[in-house]
Amino acid sequence: MGETEINWPELLRAADNASAVEQLRGLVLAALRVALRDRSDVSEAHLEDFTQESIVRILAQLDRFSGRSRFTTWAHAVAINTAFTELRRKRWQDVSLDALTEGGRQLAEHPFAPAESTESSEERTVLLDVLHRAIAEKLSERQRTAIVGELQGLPFDQVVALLGTNRNAAYKLLHDARKALKQHLAAAGISAETIRSTFAP
Repeated sequence: MGETEINWPELLRAADNASAVEQLRGLVLAALRVALRDRSDVSEAHLEDFTQESIVRILAQLDRFSGRSRFTTWAHAVAINTAFTELRRKRWQDVSLDALTEGGRQLAEHPFAPAESTESSEERTVLLDVLHRAIAEKLSERQRTAIVGELQGLPFDQVVALLGTNRNAAYKLLHDARKALKQHLAAAGISAETIRSTFAP
């Protein structure tokens, strides 16, 4: 995101900021095109949407710009974060409750284990089997929804929506689900350190 010596915060705060906003919009759109050029799931329409949302967030967060970097570097970071947040939301917007609660089968994709790793594959298989059975047998349906969604990278607000509850209740469900899984794994002789070492990249 190139720039000349421009006082962006001052220009963007001005009452007649339309020209500055439009110039920044062009820079953001160009930066997103470069950053997302290898994404087959991103169209020009998506880029336009991401750019518009990014400009809204940048203007709303002007007071957060501390001046430790160039303004456009900071704006670029806001735009990239916005784009990936939106992509993640779109990825999960059509996820159904049934898809998350079917016995934890989605974990077969090993979301927390590097796909290219071949060492300790037997240990990972054993631990995943224990984890699958614990999720299927030791958790309630709503706890399974919460924990499988978390392990699969589902945004927390989407978990809340799927559960049809509020954030505090969802936090409590996740806490109880983690506690139950930890107790089950400990009873099976599997420590947190064992899990970390087995699934470490």
